[in-house]
Amino acid sequence: MDKLFLLSQISLLDELPMEELHIIDQISEMKPVKKGTLILSPDKKIEALFLLKKGQVRLYRMNASGKQFTVDILVDGNIFGETSTLSLTDDQIYAEAMTDTYLCLLGKKEFETFIEKNPKIALKLIHILSTRLKELYSLSEKIALSDVKYRILYLLLKLSEKTGKRKKEWQTIGMKLTHQDIASMVGASRETTSAVMSQLKRDGFIKKGIHLAIHVEKALELLDY
Repeated sequence: MDKLFLLSQISLLDELPMEELHIIDQISEMKPVKKGTLILSPDKKIEALFLLKKGQVRLYRMNASGKQFTVDILVDGNIFGETSTLSLTDDQIYAEAMTDTYLCLLGKKEFETFIEKNPKIALKLIHILSTRLKELYSLSEKIALSDVKYRILYLLLKLSEKTGKRKKEWQTIGMKLTHQDIASMVGASRETTSAVMSQLKRDGFIKKGIHLAIHVEKALELLDY
């Protein structure tokens, strides 16, 4: 797999000239990760930034009883991890590969040296962090104040906006999701989530093809209501 080509596809780096990408290529480590691998955890801290070149990674937290709550699902072109000067996660976050994944690791020293020479990248990282915080606050509010159907529909719409493609009234969700994944993100049981997903399909809000798709206008109408 062409490491340099994959680097050029990462949204964080899309404004860099090829010579800068070559520098990142030289100072970073390419790492294939198998599906199900735990990349980060509170007991497995790594001071590095992970550039997600290809694949899907779930970020989640776990309470004292072992119940998981999914904070985010990242796909190609995203970034996560932390150094002493920047954190795109926190020290209680777990990161798990949901598919076979290719990561690019930038160590603390290499990253901070690179940032000093590329302030535009620092600004983009601030923007990414701000966007994630807004999304997390918004989802937390929906979970606290809405019923399960509303929460699931809101989540699917946001995931489609982040990863999907629009064709007329339908917008795909460009990631692999199980009912358990959705349940973990909206704070519901898998059984309840499966029942709601079936109802949403019957009511024409979602449909299943190669990718799950959501009817944007119908979803927005219900969510606005």
